[in-house]
Amino acid sequence: MLFEKAVARSFSIVDRALRRTFPDDYHKRCMYAAFGMQTLLSDFGHDASIQGGDAVTFMVSRFGHQAGMQGFANAQEGHAHYWVVAAGQLIDIGPHYLPRDSGYPAADVPLVCWDIAAGLPPFLRYRVIEDFGPLTGLVTTNEIHERMGSFIGQCRSKARNQVGQPKLPMWLLTSREAVERSAAQGDVWAKGALRFASMPGIEQSLPF
Repeated sequence: MLFEKAVARSFSIVDRALRRTFPDDYHKRCMYAAFGMQTLLSDFGHDASIQGGDAVTFMVSRFGHQAGMQGFANAQEGHAHYWVVAAGQLIDIGPHYLPRDSGYPAADVPLVCWDIAAGLPPFLRYRVIEDFGPLTGLVTTNEIHERMGSFIGQCRSKARNQVGQPKLPMWLLTSREAVERSAAQGDVWAKGALRFASMPGIEQSLPF
């Protein structure tokens, strides 16, 4: 399967599996999301590595009156966030869920599939603390291990039964050009992200 189609299909499947397995807090289950994405992309023929660390994303209110960086950082134990790297792309569903816990009604955030070679922009920041590689073993309690096995099984079952290419809830954040296209079409997040990135000295004010 072509990489772009594999990513889109994996995003759709993982999102549905998270919502079904963890209906009350699916947006906080980044470890499950990362393992699900890694498994599906690998099944579709693309080696994927899980990384752990810190991540923050630009957020803006629906009417553009409030904005700032929000995300996952400085965990007391383990890692604050987990995501996947495959084919030179940083792949993460987590930022798309950030509006759920935002302190203000936030605009929808795209799904991340960013070309790492292009460098990270001011509106998307990741700090890798640990790279687990493509053959990641889950070291945890038996309960979580069993729950993860069930979740992965559900993802694979959905992949086998899925017909056609899924329609994603948001566009893919792949490059600055993708942001510019979405901004031209009126996307609130994209317009805010470009304004944020153009602020003088913004690079020096970022957490990492």
